[in-house]
Amino acid sequence: MTRILLSEEAILTAALRLVDAEGLDALTMRRLAAELGVATMSLYGHVPTKDDLLLGVVNMVTAEIQLPDPATPPWEALRIVTREFRRVSLVHPNLVPLIVRQPPTGSAGLLTLEAALDAVRRAGLDRAMTAKAYRLTASFAIGFVSLECGGFFKPVDVAAGEQFAPIDVSAVPRVAEVGPYLANWDADEEFERGMDVLIGVVSGWAALPGPSEVMEGDGGSGGHVEGVDVPAHGDPQPSVSGS
Repeated sequence: MTRILLSEEAILTAALRLVDAEGLDALTMRRLAAELGVATMSLYGHVPTKDDLLLGVVNMVTAEIQLPDPATPPWEALRIVTREFRRVSLVHPNLVPLIVRQPPTGSAGLLTLEAALDAVRRAGLDRAMTAKAYRLTASFAIGFVSLECGGFFKPVDVAAGEQFAPIDVSAVPRVAEVGPYLANWDADEEFERGMDVLIGVVSGWAALPGPSEVMEGDGGSGGHVEGVDVPAHGDPQPSVSGS
């Protein structure tokens, strides 16, 4: 009998293959072990918990995102990152709900976030506005992709609704009017148009006057910093040293 050599990469690859084929609900440690032809307990030496397994899968998929060259003009770089997020999501649509609630971690997993933040910073926004710009563009991309992958924009068949619940067309005239057109769309074109609108908005933030950035805390579990002026974009950053 050939002995199966397990590795974290082999386990994560099998897990992703299972999710792509059957969805997140199919991914259990027992089912995964069966797919690999090993005992369930043998998985735990490589992925200690189910959460570790899920996070590993998210990081693996995130690594498929092709990042822009560092010399790419800022707003085009942000477009590339956003497009790539959508491209990879459409390759793995069953994983989108997990990505939304379990963002990647670790240096490698955070490279996509780094590229997006770097693009906005290079465009001239300060740190606080960069965070706002990222949240806005990320909300658009995640929302668009989630609805696209989930099939939310389907034509509304008012007549078919009679089979499940009575529909008074006079109460929802716009639904009856526009409903059939909801699925009649060019997703690529609308995604690009929406991205252009958002980038047009956030690019204008660079010219807005604003107060100095003030850190009210370090974001950690201890310590409190008040009234600390953070240098503007382009100023030297504080050095970080480790012991």
